[in-house]
Amino acid sequence: MQKDFYKIIEFPCSDTKNGILYMYQTVKDNPESVPFEIKKVLFIRDMKPSDLRGGHTHHKTHQLLFCISGECKVDLDNGRNKITITLNKPNVGLLLYPYVWHVMHSFSNDTMLLVIADNIYDEKDYIRKYEDFIQQLPKTV
Repeated sequence: MQKDFYKIIEFPCSDTKNGILYMYQTVKDNPESVPFEIKKVLFIRDMKPSDLRGGHTHHKTHQLLFCISGECKVDLDNGRNKITITLNKPNVGLLLYPYVWHVMHSFSNDTMLLVIADNIYDEKDYIRKYEDFIQQLPKTV
C-alpha cells in the first residue's frame, strides 16, 4: 500500500484565441493525466462558505478533486498526518488515495467542484464515522 495519502497533479491547459481549454484524460505513464480509469464523475456547486462537504473516506476508491471555479480548502487526514490543501486552479487536481479522511470547506461564493473517481457508487466502500476510520486503518497506511 502507498505511503503517500495525496498527490497534486497539474493538468495541461491551453490559452486558445477563444478561451482557455483544460484537458483531463487518462494516458498511461503520463504524470499530467488521470492515473486511473474514470468510472464516476461528480459535480458540486452552490455551497455556502460555512458548508462542509465530504467528511468520509473510502476503502478502495481513488478520487481526483478539482476546483474548476472559485476556491475551497480540503482537510486531509490519513490517521497519522493531517494537512490542509487550498484548491483554486481548474488545472490542478488533488488525488486522494483510499483511507484518507477528507473534508471540503471554506467555499467562495462561486466554487464549483469536480470529482473524478475510479469506482462507481457503492455505499459499502464508504466509512462515514471518523472513529470507524481510525479503527479500520490498515497497518501499512
